Amino acid sequence: MTSVAIALDLMLSAALVFVFASAGRWFGPRGVKHEGDAGLPYETGMPPLAPAGEHMGVLYYRFAVLFVVFDVDLAFLLPWALNRSALDLPMMCALTVFVGLIGFMLAYFWRKGALECK
Repeated sequence: MTSVAIALDLMLSAALVFVFASAGRWFGPRGVKHEGDAGLPYETGMPPLAPAGEHMGVLYYRFAVLFVVFDVDLAFLLPWALNRSALDLPMMCALTVFVGLIGFMLAYFWRKGALECK
């Protein structure tokens, strides 16, 4: 009985995926012609300043990696903060070392100038 239910669930899921994937074609406008620069990527009403295939500067990647590093570190701190009343001395020491390492990393990146917009 459960295999029938699983098969029915898979068929219904596949049917929903098909319906949602085809809805734009079925219900969308037909024969619409784009005028002007509407076909260009990032349609903002302004002409593009450079070709879309150019590479992004290294500065962006540096900020992106720093954001991910510090964001993941803060995500690790959330369980500790939510369970603060149950922390004993070894856990508090580990938390202090972890926060100290985050602070050391921030000071290192700041000292190296990685946080400056140049």
